[in-house]
Amino acid sequence: MFTVTIEPPGRVTVRVRWADDMDPVVVRRAFVQGLILRQAAAWHGVTPQLVVPLWLEQACTLLSLARERPALLDAYQQDSAGIPVPPALRALLTWERGAVESRSWELASLWLLLQLQAEAASDAARWGGWLRGLVGGAEPMGTLPRSYPALWTNLADMELWWQVGFHHQRRMRTLPVMTTEASRLWLADRSRWLAGREGRETVLELGELRELRDEPWVRAELAVRRGQASTVLGVIHPFYANTVLSLGRVYEAALKGGRRQFDEARADFERDALDGRELEDTVNAILDTAPRR
Repeated sequence: MFTVTIEPPGRVTVRVRWADDMDPVVVRRAFVQGLILRQAAAWHGVTPQLVVPLWLEQACTLLSLARERPALLDAYQQDSAGIPVPPALRALLTWERGAVESRSWELASLWLLLQLQAEAASDAARWGGWLRGLVGGAEPMGTLPRSYPALWTNLADMELWWQVGFHHQRRMRTLPVMTTEASRLWLADRSRWLAGREGRETVLELGELRELRDEPWVRAELAVRRGQASTVLGVIHPFYANTVLSLGRVYEAALKGGRRQFDEARADFERDALDGRELEDTVNAILDTAPRR
C-alpha cells in the first residue's frame, strides 16, 4: 500500500499506491512512518540499522488521530474493553511487518506507548533515551530495563507491569478538556499551511488562502479544517476557545467570503490568539507566585 525510503543526507520519500477507496488512515500511517524515520536519521545519520518498529508506528498513528479528534480516546478505551489479555510485551515489541495486524495489537501498542511515557514523567530521558536507541536498531527488551532502572528486577516483573499498565491505560479517565499547551499546539498545526513551489516545500501565509481557494487541494483542506475547528471546540482549553472560533471563520471566509470579510476574520484570529496566550501566561504567573501549603 505504501513504501517509505531514506537516502543521504536524510531525505525521506513516502510513496502511496493510490486508489479511489484508499483508507485515509493508511495514508496517515505512511506519513507517520516517514516522520519517525526522519527523526531516526536526525539522531543517528542514515545507516542500515535505522528501523521504525511496527508497534511504534501503529501507536503514533492512533495517537495522531486522537490529537485531531480527542473523543477517539474514549472509543479506543471502549474497543479495548473486549481485550481481556493483551499481547505479551516481548511479542508486541518485536512485532514484525508481514504478520497479521489485528485491532487488538494496534490498541495495545497505543497503551504501551502511553504507559512508557507515564512511567518516565519524572525523567523524560528515560522514554526519550530508549526511543532514540530503539529507532537506531537497539534490541528493545534488553535496553528497556537499562532505560527504566529499578522499575523491574526480572522479565516476569516486566510482563506483569505491562499487563497491569494495559488495563490502567484503557480504563483511565481522560481530561475533559485539552491542556493549554495542547490547545496551542493544535492551533499552531491547524493554522500552518505547506505547499510545494519550484520543487521546494514552502510555508503559506494565511493571507494567501483566499486567492488560492480555487485550487482543489486548498479548497478540500479548507473544508476539512473548518470541520475540525467545530469538532475540537468542545474540548479545547477555554483560554483558546475564541481563537478556534476565529480560525473557523477564517476558513469559512477563505472558502466563500469577500476580501473584507476574510481580512477581518484573519485579524480577529490573530488578536484572539494573542489574547489567549496572554491569559495563559498571566494565570501561570499567578500560580507560580501563589503561596504553597
